[in-house]
Amino acid sequence: MGGTMGRLSVGVTGLQTNQYALNTTAHNLMNTQTKGYGRQQVMLTDRAYNVVGKDGTIIQKAGLGVVTAELKHVRDNFADLAYRAETGRLDYYKAQYETVEEIEGYFGELQGQTFNDTLDAFWKALQEMQKETSSIVTRSSFIATAQTFLDRAQIIRNSLVTYQSNLNVEIKGHVSRINELAKEIYELNDNILAAEASNIENANDYRDARDLAIDELSALVNTEIVTSKDGTIEVFIEGKCLVTKGHIYELTTMRVSDNDVYKRDYDFTSDAADFIMPVWADDESALFNIKKIPSTETETDIGVIKGLMMSRGYFVSNYTDVPVKPTRPVSDDFDNDADYQAAMAQYMIDSDQYSKDLEYFNKLVEPYTITNLMAQFDVLVHGMVTGMNDVLCPNKEVELADGTKIKILDEEAAGIGMGEGNEYPGTELFVRKGTPRYTKQTITLADGTTMEAQVYNEEDPDDYYSLYSVGNITVNIELTQDPSLLPLSRQSGEEAQVVADKLLDLWNSKFATVSPNSLVDCNFKDYYAGMMEDLSDRGYTHKSMMETQQQAVVDIDNYRQEVVGVSSDEELSNMIKFQHAYNAASRYVNTVSEMIEHLINRLGA
Repeated sequence: MGGTMGRLSVGVTGLQTNQYALNTTAHNLMNTQTKGYGRQQVMLTDRAYNVVGKDGTIIQKAGLGVVTAELKHVRDNFADLAYRAETGRLDYYKAQYETVEEIEGYFGELQGQTFNDTLDAFWKALQEMQKETSSIVTRSSFIATAQTFLDRAQIIRNSLVTYQSNLNVEIKGHVSRINELAKEIYELNDNILAAEASNIENANDYRDARDLAIDELSALVNTEIVTSKDGTIEVFIEGKCLVTKGHIYELTTMRVSDNDVYKRDYDFTSDAADFIMPVWADDESALFNIKKIPSTETETDIGVIKGLMMSRGYFVSNYTDVPVKPTRPVSDDFDNDADYQAAMAQYMIDSDQYSKDLEYFNKLVEPYTITNLMAQFDVLVHGMVTGMNDVLCPNKEVELADGTKIKILDEEAAGIGMGEGNEYPGTELFVRKGTPRYTKQTITLADGTTMEAQVYNEEDPDDYYSLYSVGNITVNIELTQDPSLLPLSRQSGEEAQVVADKLLDLWNSKFATVSPNSLVDCNFKDYYAGMMEDLSDRGYTHKSMMETQQQAVVDIDNYRQEVVGVSSDEELSNMIKFQHAYNAASRYVNTVSEMIEHLINRLGA
């Protein structure tokens, strides 16, 4: 009789396990469109066996049915790791490509005209003025075109500064999202631990939510996961713990100029005052190592935040951030060996400083898209502005009685304004907002001569308002009001054709390289073309990497979905299978029950 009752247990366990399997299948079908959901799979195994007899060496056993061994959370950890790494790398390059695409728009369409067209218009206006320097019409046209050139240059510069600020806000938002995800993962860890404490249930839905949060986190920053035996995880970002048992290490942001480590290592100026960087809230250490430029070789090119920071840079740059290689003295250019040796000594000092400046440029300017372009663009504008001013208001160097050398206006070489009352030199086309070009002083020369001179106020890299930088200059309002003041005449009244010729020659003169790491000197047009080509190459590289990563992400995600994704057809097939199994178990129970009833009735009779 005991064996007969045991057979009833076989049917009962069949009912229980197949009902559980049907519930799981229904749960899978309900979550077919749920983002991040991983299908669940019921794994069945034999229940215990009873020994019912022994025949020689053969042990006769009777099974007690079937039992659910595990509710498996279908997951491929290797696919998850690959997907997260490739997604983070995709977003790193995508952020930088979108920056280049945005910036190209600033130069490509400004009020319906490209900046290159603005340069051409400036060149043509200069050509027309060179033909008729005494014409108020050509002078007015030239000055108006100079104003248009500067307006458009400043629109571009202001757009770049604004874009940097927008990226600041975007970075801050992503840092806040990291903290939110950290709290979410921490809470899900607790939920999983509580749900699985009895070793009866698997908290698979909680695990899916946690995996989805990790996927999102991996797109923001380089993420590593360490899984514990109890089902909880520790999360590390950029090599440092973010989430562990019992604690969350939050991030915050702080201004670059307020971080003592970075101020000491890189001497950031007030230009960095409004630029934020992600730091750990507990010790204010930086999330990223600014000294190491991300690269595929070191597998550090991961995460949208890092991509945005590589786009933005750490300060508003200008031409002073681009080092200029000193020119080596040639002995034939000096009257005596002492002067040549003194020049060589200064050259060695300048070369040493150039090496330091070049290192700074290669670390903190060139790798960062906006910072680099802003500096390049300022070099172009500075070269054009100072070149024209130096032609209109030429300087000469004089030695003072104390042995120092200064620059003063070369009145003999300078032109003057046209017409009565305008006969004075030194009227520049572009003026600095906070610093006049000259200060009138009484000076004593080395030979003892005393004279009144227009002393040139030198540009000082430490004083922004002394620079002919695109953000610090305007067209001389005196010239816009009275174009006849443009110094293109001589004291005798005739045209100073040589001045106009020199202005025209500037456009064909080599004035700078596109990068300190380049050996090719360029004129204004070639420089602009090279600058845009450099930006285009950068964009092409980022786009190529982005497209490669997009395909890699699609391939890996397709594979991952094959493993974890829910197939409606497969689940419906399983439902039919488990339903038939449940019905079979039910009929089996009915049959055994009838058999037992028959035996009891017969024995009772």
